[in-house]
Amino acid sequence: MKYLYLLFPLAIVSLISCNQTQNNKEATTADSTIVEQPEAGADVPFTEARNYFVNNTVGEDKNGTLKIETQEAFNELFSPATTMGEGGKPTEIDFKKQFVIAIISPTSDLNPSIDSLSLKKINSDLVLEFKETMGDKQSFSTRPAAILIVDKQFDGNLKADVKSTL
Repeated sequence: MKYLYLLFPLAIVSLISCNQTQNNKEATTADSTIVEQPEAGADVPFTEARNYFVNNTVGEDKNGTLKIETQEAFNELFSPATTMGEGGKPTEIDFKKQFVIAIISPTSDLNPSIDSLSLKKINSDLVLEFKETMGDKQSFSTRPAAILIVDKQFDGNLKADVKSTL
């Protein structure tokens, strides 16, 4: 009877530890970061970077869509524009895990904007669609830019499809 009292707690501890090992395996599987490539023509997720401006040393010859893969190349084109308040810090970009697709439009006094952004993976190409809109005349000129942050797993050749409206 004395041995039964000793074996019973050992059996319970044994069962609990086996169950705990199974739970740990499930957690490891759930936490793993396996991300599948999108199907052909599927949307590619991106984050639009905020609070950056095009450096005034960047010539108009740099207008268009650019794929930027290093911090140094990014810093040649853009500078942070920190503002006060919530959301005033520039969006962080980790060039070890991400790359940037930048759209830089010509300087204009017609209230230019870039919107309707869409990014799709088609075979080995990243197809970027966007709309450039020119609005009302204003008393100053601006140079609009859009900065898309994309995970490197979706890397591909960049192709742009621009729809312009006045």
